Amino acid sequence: MTDVSIIEDSDIYRKLQQHLDKMPIGFPSVKSGADIRVLKHLFTPEEAKVAMFLKFGWDRDLESLDIIYERVKDTGISLEELETILDRMVSKGSIMYKREGGKKYYGNALLMIGMYEFQVNRLTKEFVKDFEDYYVQGWLPEAFRVRAAQVRTIPVEKSIELEHNISNYDDITKLLDSSEGPFAIMNCVCRQVKDILEDQCKVTDRREVCMVAGMMAQTIIDLERGREITKQEAFEILQKNQEEGLVLQPDNSQILSFVCSCCSCCCENLSKYILLPNPADVVIANYYAEVDSDLCTGCGTCVDICPMKAIKLKDEISLIKRKRCIGCGNCAAKCPSEAIQMKKRERQFTPFPSMDVLFDKIMQRKIRLEEQSNKK
Repeated sequence: MTDVSIIEDSDIYRKLQQHLDKMPIGFPSVKSGADIRVLKHLFTPEEAKVAMFLKFGWDRDLESLDIIYERVKDTGISLEELETILDRMVSKGSIMYKREGGKKYYGNALLMIGMYEFQVNRLTKEFVKDFEDYYVQGWLPEAFRVRAAQVRTIPVEKSIELEHNISNYDDITKLLDSSEGPFAIMNCVCRQVKDILEDQCKVTDRREVCMVAGMMAQTIIDLERGREITKQEAFEILQKNQEEGLVLQPDNSQILSFVCSCCSCCCENLSKYILLPNPADVVIANYYAEVDSDLCTGCGTCVDICPMKAIKLKDEISLIKRKRCIGCGNCAAKCPSEAIQMKKRERQFTPFPSMDVLFDKIMQRKIRLEEQSNKK
């Protein structure tokens, strides 16, 4: 590991960028310098030096203060000083954190899902501008490169209420029932970004729509980034989100950590996917929508609500382009003539056992890509 005690402040952000780039979903450099500008928003030089000693962690790989101190002590920082610096970074949303058994655990966070989401309620125009630049130039290409599907799309309940063999992982009610909690609700950081840019959400005027569970919920509660709710309150909020036509996107694991309720006018991912010719190719989903032309009245309700512009009217009949359909079910749920049904895709995807396992798989893929590149 780099001897950070001798790194000048002018170099530390580049060294930190290179350190973070070793995570499963890296932090690649970009020519515009937006990568360094984002890091300067999130870390002071002192914090950046400490972050160089941290490993990436989601849950399983977060490390205790004592373990981290063994790597840091030769720099002259005391245990108490280290804890103060780490806690300050936690409060700024720069690193991952959890409490367990009365002990604190820390680790470096991905930009997404991680540092970006932890900026909720503390965004500035300057950060938003630099983040947007870096997201497009650096992070999104990296995420596509390593095929980092951290979220998946599941149908809204009303669209599949008559489906008897739906997987538990595609049923939001069963997902919540299987989670022990705690639960927390927080403002949507993507919609807060749009508010700052004076481009408000076209789907909902509510901001408190994103839900977290388990370890992530406890972190959000500890940091006062959101508020604790009961499981019943979680059901009620998600029901309202579905009624408004938001897209349900839980994490890509069998242990529920979060459920994003998204739209293509605000969501950092969906707002970019809608620009692709075939969004279905990059979204993890087990369903697609199909129209019964005999029942369709050509009212256009589905055209208006589709987040991916997958539906068009032709001769007063709705036509759905399969390659654009991400299986959210909003069209089926809102169709007044019940002319749209959700069908299972031939290839059914089962979420990873945990997010830690997902990141292990992404890291393995990243290593293979680097080995192939080195052979060329």
